[in-house]
Amino acid sequence: MNAVVRRWAPDAVAGLIVLVLGLGETSANWRYSGGPATATLVVILATAVAVALSRRAPGLALMVVWFSVLLEVLGTVLVEYQAPVMVIQAADLAVLYGTARWGLPLVVWMGALSVPVGAAVVVAFLGGSVAGAVAPIAGVQWLLQLGYQFGGHLQITAAVLGLLLLAVPWLLGLVVRVRASAATEAAVAASEIAQVTAAREQASELARLRAEQARLARDVHDVVGHSLAVILAQAESAQYLPDEDPAALKVTLATVADSARTSLRDIRRVLAATRDEVGADGLDRLLEGVRSGGREVLSTQAGSPVVLDAERAEIAYRVLQEMLTNAIRHGRRDSAIVVRRDWSGDQLVIEVRNGVAGDAASVTPGRGLTGMAERLRAVDGRLAFVRRGEVFATTATIPEVRR
Repeated sequence: MNAVVRRWAPDAVAGLIVLVLGLGETSANWRYSGGPATATLVVILATAVAVALSRRAPGLALMVVWFSVLLEVLGTVLVEYQAPVMVIQAADLAVLYGTARWGLPLVVWMGALSVPVGAAVVVAFLGGSVAGAVAPIAGVQWLLQLGYQFGGHLQITAAVLGLLLLAVPWLLGLVVRVRASAATEAAVAASEIAQVTAAREQASELARLRAEQARLARDVHDVVGHSLAVILAQAESAQYLPDEDPAALKVTLATVADSARTSLRDIRRVLAATRDEVGADGLDRLLEGVRSGGREVLSTQAGSPVVLDAERAEIAYRVLQEMLTNAIRHGRRDSAIVVRRDWSGDQLVIEVRNGVAGDAASVTPGRGLTGMAERLRAVDGRLAFVRRGEVFATTATIPEVRR
């Protein structure tokens, strides 16, 4: 109830003001006529009600205005009653404004139709009195003189004034309506753009998190897979040590423990999401770790080695780590692992070759090869692998290693 009162209060106040002004305008004539005419009071009341309804119910307000106009016309035609020209009836212009500003499309067009029809009523029934009353107020007395030049009457002047007075508020309401609609559409568009931007940022953040998860999974896979492969090779080699040589067994167990500690350190670094440099000798340490497991590793280098930046050093380290892991897992134990590093030009090429059993299954890309390819793509590198007879070769190319 309180919400309804608050919503209608401004409109009710506007209608009350119109009612008070209307009664005050006609009160000066009451002493001569013995009181206001009933038709005059009805017109004043109808005008006040129409103004109160012009914002919340512009269609109904327009109907009330036309009721008051019809009452004046019937009074003039049937009982020869000439309703006084009241300045208060100018409040009807607010109703025309309301039809264009707040009305439904049908009401807008009804308001537009009311402009010429209302002008015709002014000319037909109230032309002279309206022109005489309004022209001085509007400052267009020259129209009165122009009207006298055309037959000595004011119909032309009344028609022009009627069209102007009725069309201007309706057009003003239409302009305000269009601007408000444009502002609303702009606000909606801005809101949609903000939502799309937020959704894009959220998708970007989600993609970043997923990429980080994938990187973490690859790192853990590479570290654990390599360390377990090395430890397994060392444990298998310990089976062939003579029982009377405990010193060799201790060396093998120490190597296993060192591999485990290295793996744990790498896992902690991966989980901490750090990108510490692996060091200039990181690749050599990988090769030594495999040799300590009992596998023969033949290493060659071409060109002048350079210190890689943190990202490329990490990628080179992880890629070689996965290459060696695959060679240990799938290669023949009686075949040496051949590692070639080529630093020629502005790229680093790492190739690992190992022997495979003649009846081994054909090569299909697995998680390890896929992970290496994804790492290399991050720096526009590439991965290639091929099997020729009993030799399997994997080649990784890391570009732009020289700065």
